Amino acid sequence: MRPSLIPLSLAVLFTSTGLRAELSVPSFFSKGMVLQRERDAAIWGKANPGGEVTVSFKGQSATAKAGADGKWRATIPTGSADASGAVLSVKSGDESVEIADVLVGEVWFASGQSNMFFTMDRVEAYADLVKATNLPGLRFFNAPLVTAVEPQEDISGEWVSATPETVPGCSAVAFFFARKLHLDLGIPVGVIKSAWGGKPVETFTSREALNTLPGTKALVDSLLAEDKVFDPATAQTAYEKRLADWEAAVKAWRAKPADQRGRLEKKPASPKRPLDTEGRPSADGRIVFISISMS
Repeated sequence: MRPSLIPLSLAVLFTSTGLRAELSVPSFFSKGMVLQRERDAAIWGKANPGGEVTVSFKGQSATAKAGADGKWRATIPTGSADASGAVLSVKSGDESVEIADVLVGEVWFASGQSNMFFTMDRVEAYADLVKATNLPGLRFFNAPLVTAVEPQEDISGEWVSATPETVPGCSAVAFFFARKLHLDLGIPVGVIKSAWGGKPVETFTSREALNTLPGTKALVDSLLAEDKVFDPATAQTAYEKRLADWEAAVKAWRAKPADQRGRLEKKPASPKRPLDTEGRPSADGRIVFISISMS
């Protein structure tokens, strides 16, 4: 899997799943974050439905109105690169959220499979470099490895600067890339890592998006229909019959002379919901399209 590094204005998209009246922002808008320089950065969250929200940063302000579902979104200019650390404030009525130590610089998204997920604590040759690293302007946000049937509006996690304590958990590819960029440009660099070994991009693609691909809608529809009619009790009964037949076949096979034994079928697997089974729709959110093995 070839890892990818894609610049962005700190925009991770999530959908709303519920209504909360209190003023709030997702956890990735938190202390120590980095915003993309010279862009209109999107800031969003929740507030009282219909309430006015004001976002302020480095002398600039922007307002937004929360919708009926409480969701709001505002954009605010970030200006040039700044390593001094500023406060981004969000206010609505008598409620406020303040995010301290916000830097402005380059923000990159590090995505991929095992190559991108491979962490610095596994790179023994650079142990001395890790111990010597203390770069306050180089920061990382590591997205947790979680699965969900529906897109989530928030994730856990925090921004951390590059220190001997934090670098071991960083993606090695992302660290070396971001470190060079930070040192060459002399400005803050932030990396959001969302990588998971063995997960195809379809894992993180919504059904609506998959339906836009040629031939995919029929596949997704058929697999979801299969899961909808799945009955655990019926599947268990069928499995027990297959298992009994298999055990009888094994017994008969062992009773034959060695030169008369054919190949035994594989032992049947215990039943699982189609959506929870590897190679079936949405196993950890995954749909496997084709797998080929050659030897």
